[in-house]
Amino acid sequence: MLSSDNEEMTSRRNNLIILGLMVVLIGVAVYYIFVRQPVMQATQLGLDLKGGVSVSLQGYHTDSSEVTRDEMDQAAQVIRQRVDSLGVTEPEIQLQGQDQVLVNLPGITDTDRAVEVIGRTAQLGFYEVLGSAGGQPVSEGEIKQTKEDLQSELEKDPAFQEGKTKIIFEESPPPSGGGTVVEGYVVPQEPAITGGALESATQTSDQAGRRQVQMTLTSEGAEQFGDLTQQIVDDALVNGDASRGRIAVVLDEDVVSAPSVREPIYGGQVVIENQGLPGGLPQKEAKDLEVVLKTGALPVNMQILSVTSIGPTLGSDSLRSGLLAALVGFGLVLVFLLVIYRVLGVIADLALLIYAFLLWGLIVAIPITVTLPGIAGIVLSIGVAADANVVIFERIKEEVRRGKTPRTAVGIGYQKGFKAILDGNLTTLITAFILFALSSGSVRGFAVLLAIGVILSMFTAVSVTRALLGVISDRGFHLSARMMGVSKESIAGGPPKKQTAEVR
Repeated sequence: MLSSDNEEMTSRRNNLIILGLMVVLIGVAVYYIFVRQPVMQATQLGLDLKGGVSVSLQGYHTDSSEVTRDEMDQAAQVIRQRVDSLGVTEPEIQLQGQDQVLVNLPGITDTDRAVEVIGRTAQLGFYEVLGSAGGQPVSEGEIKQTKEDLQSELEKDPAFQEGKTKIIFEESPPPSGGGTVVEGYVVPQEPAITGGALESATQTSDQAGRRQVQMTLTSEGAEQFGDLTQQIVDDALVNGDASRGRIAVVLDEDVVSAPSVREPIYGGQVVIENQGLPGGLPQKEAKDLEVVLKTGALPVNMQILSVTSIGPTLGSDSLRSGLLAALVGFGLVLVFLLVIYRVLGVIADLALLIYAFLLWGLIVAIPITVTLPGIAGIVLSIGVAADANVVIFERIKEEVRRGKTPRTAVGIGYQKGFKAILDGNLTTLITAFILFALSSGSVRGFAVLLAIGVILSMFTAVSVTRALLGVISDRGFHLSARMMGVSKESIAGGPPKKQTAEVR
């Protein structure tokens, strides 16, 4: 008796925990859908429903050699990784001809930034600074003229040697704001260390909370970097000022940072920072730098041929039709469950509504770009969720027909029906994973939404409905066979037959 009471208390506690978790998850979904941003902007739509930006790029080599198809394939993979890092999902990336690639970005808002990041060759180099000039803030309109003046000044520097050195520039915001700091550097023609020495790059913060990008070099790169910084320190001592040795970190011929080097740096940990600004590296610059360094360099240089805005390929009519079909299908499922399973159907309908709302919250929170095939995936996942309830409820009705009490039948139904649900959903998940791995574009969106929907439906269709039934039972509500859609005539033994006299 004591053991039975403990089991009931444990079951009651578990039911309350599940429902409490549901309330928390619904609250989180409400925040992401309605509070964090306007509800009309919460869901990202794909190219077929909303449109976006189309960027055409052409690969080339500086030595005029021919670009190979393999190099363009590698470039397309790097561009895809960069686009994913920007938070843009379901891009369309297509090779065109021998040396061109077309990149379609759905729902992009910052076009200039996207074009800058995906087209950057990301050729990283470390140089010893042989001479420098400038460093004063100028207005936007004076940047070009300032660079020309610094070019002329540095060409007269003794460190500059035609053919052996070159002049590169750094543009950075001043600590106090207002204008742009322009500084020119004389560096060797070729970098002492290239991006091949880079193992990883991560955006971090220093002890003062300033943004920085930390790079980890390979073992060979770490040794090369140590030798380079040792050389910079030695050259600075020869020139009579140990504090003036500097190393330029250059990305695509633009100086990202040119920090001072006061001692040799070994160990393979290199930090790009800007201590002149209160927040360190600007947020956009730090993020873009992390993206291009982490995804690696493009194998060829990229020239932007065109940037155009593209309209939705299917349009608002398709979106309305798709949503209407999804809502009608969802409504018919709710009605079917209610008519066939009665009180159990009410519980299942409530669980399905919770499921649909949580799925919407996940789409917004992740975020997932919704396309027309994605809507089809959502509709299919609703069917999977309803099917799980049908399997369990039919098992419950079967147990009631065998003469079990409704409460016992519910326990057996969930226990034995779960195995069939698990097998069916695992099969669907395997199919979704295969589709995701072997396809691209909108088909991937269908696979993602189907997989998420199936996993979520396992939770809501099994755990939530069982918890709701448990709480109702604990409140003294008696669930009769008729309330579950089981007629008295179908119950084993049926109603007692009338006894008649027998004469022998």
